[in-house]
Amino acid sequence: MINDFDRFFLHLPPLDKENDFFSFWDNSFSMLKKIPIEPIINLNDVKGTDKFHVYDTYFNGSGKYKVKGELHIPVNTRKPKVIIYIHDYNSPVIPAENHLDEELAYFFIQLRGHEYIFNQTILNNNTKNNNNKNKEERKSPGFIIENILEKDDFYIKDIFLDVFRSIDFLRLVKEIDCGSMAIIGKGLGAAAAVFASGYSDRIRTIVLDTPSFCYLDLSQNISRSDATNEINSFLTDNRSKTKAVKSNLTYFDAINHSDKIKIPILVIVGLKDTLSPPECVFALFNHMQCEKTVEVYPEEDNSAGGNNQLKKSIEWIKQYINN
Repeated sequence: MINDFDRFFLHLPPLDKENDFFSFWDNSFSMLKKIPIEPIINLNDVKGTDKFHVYDTYFNGSGKYKVKGELHIPVNTRKPKVIIYIHDYNSPVIPAENHLDEELAYFFIQLRGHEYIFNQTILNNNTKNNNNKNKEERKSPGFIIENILEKDDFYIKDIFLDVFRSIDFLRLVKEIDCGSMAIIGKGLGAAAAVFASGYSDRIRTIVLDTPSFCYLDLSQNISRSDATNEINSFLTDNRSKTKAVKSNLTYFDAINHSDKIKIPILVIVGLKDTLSPPECVFALFNHMQCEKTVEVYPEEDNSAGGNNQLKKSIEWIKQYINN
């Protein structure tokens, strides 16, 4: 197993930013600033409990898309700090209440296009076999290849900017303290967390739970994730577009944003993960020039850490967000 760990750990691929990488993102932020946030925050008495008030929220994201989410504010904590939770692609979840610390607020952002199943999905205690069965039955929605040949209108660009915009949206909520925030991202959500926290001075720490969309040169060849399969299927049908697609993807590869991270990070990796390959996770981890910790699960896959991982991640966050 030591040899396996070394094989996975020893990855530090060169960054492959295009010459206009920085101007592309500068222009993207300039366009986003021209869009008014127009926040809507509605109390949902049906979803609320004796522990958390729940609010249905909306704000304008990239391209003025109305981004949806749920804000959970603890009943007995005044002006709590907040954690942004970003779910994985094609796997929207709202963690069960018993996994949450009642001293903090939580914003569960919906990745665009996922609204149709977001409210029907929660983080539960299904067995590994049941989880695998559900993954096999779930269809891939095809969002990843939307405008994949046009980086200015690419789906992942909009996802990244939506998550970044959520930070400004939360600052408008007077019931929470946004002076110090954190992000937990799962899979593609972890890549979005790297992007958003790299360009914001509000985020104090991030947890990257089995991050994907990193080291794409390799992951496109070995990952079995829905996002990877969609891109590879597109390339199979459009072989002449391979060079253009690979070039466009470099703007969104998480390792190309890793040098912006200066805050403490926690990375979770399963060495048997076929969705977020450990080689790619370690490539991202190794590029981070910050205080960093990795939790390695040698015998686990994309569910590394199991049902207790969220609690552990929140406890890790608290040591930074409350300072």
